[in-house]
Formats: sequence, structure tokens, C-alpha cells
Amino acid sequence: MMEKLKRYFLPVALAIAVLISVGLSVSLLTNPARFSSRTHQNRAVALHNDANVRPLQDVYSPLRVIKTNQHHHQTMLTSSTVNLVGTIVKQLRGTQMTDLHRISTKHEQRYFDVLNQPNSIMLNYNNALAGQMLGQVLKQPQLFSKQLKVQRIVIPLNEKGKIYFLTDQNYQVYEASVQQLNLAHLKRTLRHDVASNRVEIRALNNKPFLYFPHAVQLKDYGYMLQEQSQSTYLSRIIGNSTDTTVKHHQGETTYASANQELTFSANDDVTYNNFRPQKTVKTEEDALKVAYQNAVQLGVPLASSQFDAYQAQNKTVSYRSFIDGFPIFGNQQLGNYSYQYVNGASERYQFSLRDFQIPVPTDEQQTTLPSSKTMLAQLAQANVDTKRISNVQIGYQIVPNDEHKLLVLLRPSWFVKYNNQWVNYVDLQQGNVTKARKENF
Repeated sequence: MMEKLKRYFLPVALAIAVLISVGLSVSLLTNPARFSSRTHQNRAVALHNDANVRPLQDVYSPLRVIKTNQHHHQTMLTSSTVNLVGTIVKQLRGTQMTDLHRISTKHEQRYFDVLNQPNSIMLNYNNALAGQMLGQVLKQPQLFSKQLKVQRIVIPLNEKGKIYFLTDQNYQVYEASVQQLNLAHLKRTLRHDVASNRVEIRALNNKPFLYFPHAVQLKDYGYMLQEQSQSTYLSRIIGNSTDTTVKHHQGETTYASANQELTFSANDDVTYNNFRPQKTVKTEEDALKVAYQNAVQLGVPLASSQFDAYQAQNKTVSYRSFIDGFPIFGNQQLGNYSYQYVNGASERYQFSLRDFQIPVPTDEQQTTLPSSKTMLAQLAQANVDTKRISNVQIGYQIVPNDEHKLLVLLRPSWFVKYNNQWVNYVDLQQGNVTKARKENF
């Protein structure tokens, strides 16, 4: 009798475990409010936790990997199990780079020859990064001058001893010698559980951009958000100041003291103005360092954030959340953090109380996007002035859940930088440019 019971014990136990798992998943999808309420109960947590701080080198690492084969065919590589960029950057940190020198400038054909050279991989940023910061990322601080900026890194896979750093502006190409780079290890990294999308580097209005020659299928994502409380930021930033004033205006609440001002909007956006900065920002590297250090001190979540852009004109640094190298866009601050050094006298920070926390199942598994050619043709047919387009890229649109504030859908779409403003191409087609959140870079 006992032997029979033992025979059935394991299958029964497994069946019970599966039923419990299915029940929890159904409960989450049909009534996520129960989970949201638990998040609200625990949301007044300490903002700054050294164990959860993302290293500066990771925040300023490149965003995506592009491989060019021996036939000049290029693919964007992603992996759901391996951080490809992080693995490649780690290997570059173990090398020794010397003799950096410029080999070409203002020569478009030479620039694209290096970008598209066969048997190579390329690491890309959305915008150029100060060379001295890249030196910290790669642990090669001696390599880069203050003037140099880098947007792309090209690593030949069959030419030992060379690495290239490129900047789109003026089509500048720099070459350096590299030692102790294990190309065999690098090639193995690119074969490990990797998915690929066919891409090309082309010019749009005299600027290189990532061109997708075929339709693209990307996964939709659902996310549960975590939300910090206003009181936690008030305690950290304003403290127990006795001269604090409180104003309410059009859904916004502003707390002000002699040297600082903290504003919360109804949609959980936060703006913090500090009128007595501790550090003077003179260079781009200064701004990049201060933006990171102060984000950590403020407790801004950086788990999914990467450097996105720097605007020299107004000394503004922006971070954005990314999925598989694709940026996340929304009409609010969710997924964004920006730091601005204003007129040499104050600092302005913008971020959100909310942040992406837990992926959840979605009903819609994939979205198919048109090729770059088709997308641009659709815009032209809608009478969009394509000469005003400075960039295009695939990203994820934040789609709010009307019933549950802490649940969102991330849906792939094309985004167009039109009149210096990122706009979903569907909105641009329909003339709804004002729906997008204005950005300065």
C-alpha cells in the first residue's frame, strides 16, 4: 500500500504546484489591484541603497550590438539570457589600448567603409559620448582627450590589434592599437543564444541611422510598476526645514525653501530645482558625472536606465530606459531622468515616482512593424516634411492601463525625431505631434 502511495505522490505534488502557479497568474491578470495595493503598502522605502545602485560604467555603456559578416550583411543582435553589450565591454576592459589617432574626417565614404567593414562588430550609442567618460567605461582612462566624442566602436574580428572609434558629426574616424583582445572568446559570445534582425547603416538627411530593410517582429511587454512616495523624497531633499512653503496649482504641488524647490505633478512626474549646486559644471564630463552621482544621492531608480543624450547648449544629460537596446518612450517622465545645469547657477532634475519593476504576461505577444522604407514612404504620403526628420528608430511606446495605475503595456513602434521632438510615427501621420512630450535633444 505504501509503495503505491509513493508512486503517485510525485505526480500529484507536481499537479498541485502547477494549479497553484496557474491560479496566481490568472489572479494577477484578472485582478492586479491586489498586487498593486501590496506595492502601495510597501512603497515608502529607503531611496538610496548601495546594494542596488547601478555602476556608472554600466549606465554609460553602449546600447546595442551590430555584426557585419563577410558578405557585408549586417544584423542587430539581442539575447534574452546574456547581456551581450556588457559581456563585450567586459572583454574590452581587459585589453590594453594605445596610439589613438585620427585617420579620417569629413569623408563620408571612408566613414561608411569603416562602419560596414566585413567580419566586424559595432557597439552603438544613440548620441555621442564624451571620450573621457568612455575611457572610464572601458577602463582606458589614458586613451581619450577632452575634445574627443565617440558614438560607435568598431571591432574587426579578423584583424588583430586594431579598434576604431567613430563620431557621426563630421564623419570622424579614429584608430587605436589593442592588445590582449581574445577574438575567439568574442566570437563565442556572439553565438550564445542570440536573436538577430537584419539592419543597415544608411544616411538620412546627411546623418547615419539604423535602417531596417524588412518588416520587424518584436515582443510586446507588460510591466508592473513600483512607486515611491512623495514623503520619502520630501524627507530626503527638503528635510525638516522650518521655512518650507506649499503651493497647489493645476494638479501640481510645490514645496519650496530658500535654496530648493520640489514639485510633484498629478501623474507622478517630479521636478527638483536646486539653487545652490555643490559642484560647478564646466565640461561635458563634469555634467555626466554629476548627473549620475546626484541621481544616486536622490534615490532615482537606475536599474533599467542608460545614457541617451547630452545637449551641450543647455548642459543637459538624459537617461532613458531600454529593452533589448530599444528605447522606451512615453508622454510622461516614466522611464526617463534628466539633469540640467541651468545658467551656471542652479540645477534641475526631472524624473518619475514610478519605475519598471516586474514583467507580467500580455495577451498580445508580438507586433509587426513596417520596414524603414515603408515607414518613411507612409510619412511622405501623409505630407510629412521628411527634411525635418533628424533621426528615426524603433522603440517601445508606454500604453497606460486605465484601470490599474501600476500596470503598463510596452508596445513596439517606430519613433521619429521631427523638429527636435520624438514622436510616434502613427501620431505624426495623423498630425498629432502635440501628443508627444517635448524634449531638448
